[in-house]
Amino acid sequence: MTNMCTDSKALEKRSMFYKSARVLTTDNPTEDQFPLTSVIGSSSLRPMGNFDSHGSNVDTRITAQSALWTQFLMTNSNDNSVLSSFSTPQATKRMITSTTSRVEGGDTVDNEYVIPISTMCATAENDIGLVDMQQNSPQQSHDTIEHQITLTDDEKELFELLKQVTKSCEIPTTLRVAGGWVRDKLLATNAWRNKIGCEDGSILRLTYKKRSKSRKTLTKSLVDEDNVKPVDIDIALDDMLGREFAELMNEWLSNNGMDTVGIGMVMKNPEKSKHLETATMKVGKFWIDFVNLRAEEYAGDSRIPDLMRIGTAEEDAYRRDLTINSLFYNINTGKVEDLTGKGFQDLRRGIITTPLPPLTTLLDDPLRVLRSVRFAARLRFSMDEALRDAARNNLVREALSMKVSRERVGSEVDLMMRSPDPVGAMRLLVNLNLASTVFPLEKLMSGATETSNELFANGISLLSIAHDHLCDCKDEAPVWCTPQAISGMISNGASDSMLINDERTRKILWYAAFLKPLHDESCQSGLSADTENIGRRQGKKSANRSNVMKMIVDELKRPIRDAEVVSQIQKTADHFSILIESVGDESINVLFSGARVSNGNLGIPSCTMISDGKITIIDTDNETNSDWNKAMEYRLTCAQILLGVGSQWRAALILSLSEKILSLTENHEIVNKTENGVITLKNMEMHKQIVAQYDAFAASLLQLGLIGIWDQKPIIDGDEVKRTVLKKLPFGPVFRQVMNEQIEWMTLHPGGSKSALIFHIQSKFPDHI
Repeated sequence: MTNMCTDSKALEKRSMFYKSARVLTTDNPTEDQFPLTSVIGSSSLRPMGNFDSHGSNVDTRITAQSALWTQFLMTNSNDNSVLSSFSTPQATKRMITSTTSRVEGGDTVDNEYVIPISTMCATAENDIGLVDMQQNSPQQSHDTIEHQITLTDDEKELFELLKQVTKSCEIPTTLRVAGGWVRDKLLATNAWRNKIGCEDGSILRLTYKKRSKSRKTLTKSLVDEDNVKPVDIDIALDDMLGREFAELMNEWLSNNGMDTVGIGMVMKNPEKSKHLETATMKVGKFWIDFVNLRAEEYAGDSRIPDLMRIGTAEEDAYRRDLTINSLFYNINTGKVEDLTGKGFQDLRRGIITTPLPPLTTLLDDPLRVLRSVRFAARLRFSMDEALRDAARNNLVREALSMKVSRERVGSEVDLMMRSPDPVGAMRLLVNLNLASTVFPLEKLMSGATETSNELFANGISLLSIAHDHLCDCKDEAPVWCTPQAISGMISNGASDSMLINDERTRKILWYAAFLKPLHDESCQSGLSADTENIGRRQGKKSANRSNVMKMIVDELKRPIRDAEVVSQIQKTADHFSILIESVGDESINVLFSGARVSNGNLGIPSCTMISDGKITIIDTDNETNSDWNKAMEYRLTCAQILLGVGSQWRAALILSLSEKILSLTENHEIVNKTENGVITLKNMEMHKQIVAQYDAFAASLLQLGLIGIWDQKPIIDGDEVKRTVLKKLPFGPVFRQVMNEQIEWMTLHPGGSKSALIFHIQSKFPDHI
């Protein structure tokens, strides 16, 4: 029964065009969106999924062949038969251009990228995917933007409280909210949403929410960016330390009959780039950090301040990490202040840059280089060229390695994985030559640098495919990812959340995908991935941990539980790959046979199948139908894998699917090659078949009632087995065999009776009756 996946219309509908290079789309291209001159000219393309093996930036230019393809699409733009192979269910039209990548060192690599017609002028250096049009647009004054922040009732109440403290205590302190709260509040206002990414602006941000058909969101995201609400507030003080103001506030609360609040102190540590003492307290719904404005002086070439003092607001603004984080909200006046003169402009243009020369800012606190990458990924902004050059400086990498704790590094990586664009974040780390510092593979394996670069490249390719496939599932969910399909199909009271709605599991999946090449390399080198459990028993620093466990726990300082789940997903992905390859069309046979295990009364499974065109109720104790028994054998095989991975099965299946899609590529480049402007459809069809095969497999798991089987309780507990079923049964290995036999029988006979189970166990172990 070859390629039955492609014969089923329901499954075929889910098949979509291959997007390992981050597919971008545009609807109904018009002449002004599709100028031939912009393709043939000197414009360049940013590669969305490829870079050289050394992690260097690549810059790409459109070749004449892509211009021919452009002209071909323009000529046939109204011919549905020509474009039907490239149309999604939303009738979007896509274009494939053949490009030539010029990498550092003079090597030339042929690549292909799927790009939107509206982004022909995307620059090569915009690693997070911004359309830079500033050289063709007049500079827009930041004064034309309304710099107003809308406060919530809770924020108004908090700020009024702070002003009452200063007034009652008769102190002239100017209170300013600093940093991310101001940035996020501005970005949330309609005035900024209308300015950022508009047609007459200088940049089209990837976070832009389209308000008309002419405005596009350039990359897909699984993160709901509209629901980002700041809850932490940093208050900068111009004439006292944070601890002093926190104590004054508690004194005021006490004097006015209110409960005082505990004050937490974070002490300064200049050698670890922690230059300020911070007082933290929770007021109402908000965690508040009180800190003084800072100015500092340096001696010689040292980046450790020789003298630190309370500074002015302008001095403090210039020592902050990024211009978009240097904005203040003056609580006393109710106005937003841009004291560097760059914050509003860079926020509008979507640029990540520093108030001072980038190298100075990064050496002040080397963690800022990772924060720059994180904010570029979170906001989908472009990193300024001077900042990128500074980030590649050896001094920055050395300082990051020597001065910044691994806990702080791991926290930044974790935030990158939770950002709207984890793929772009990891790609930036590689392109900025930071990956080997953040993920020190050389400490874990005895391979050359080239091996590390290859692992990073493979990890980004796999992460990109997994991310894009989940985005596709969000846009058009397959049957097994719809609430209607899973309703009533989850057994044993288990929970089964969709990955598109589960931020934590998605983050774990991104770790698993990016580090999967390290897992594979370790297994090929003879280091079993099963050693992490031994490592946990032997202590946190055990040398017996797998390399993936060591990376996550020892190098990134992430929780052991997260590392265990990552490793389990990776191992289960391998098991899924082997199983799906071995069972062939069995999942299709299950679907067409109608064999179904669903929740019945009192939690007892109800079993049915289609026989002679009619739904037949199955008595699992005595059923002899060969099709049913084959389906149950298939159910047992699948259950043995699901019992190990549990509720993370969706992440493992997506990872397995992504590896299968990646296997279609050669050197991890798009394989849909063009010859004289004609596209070969073979690999597109293979991609469709793979997606359909995995969709059918997942649907069969649901249909056979396997979701939640990991929470299945035995019909007969251990005490009852020894007391009434096998009275001579000793504890130990034999006892475990009996309990495992019970679980296997229950899987083969869902809804089977207790008496039939007892008869089976006693027949299997007669010596212990």
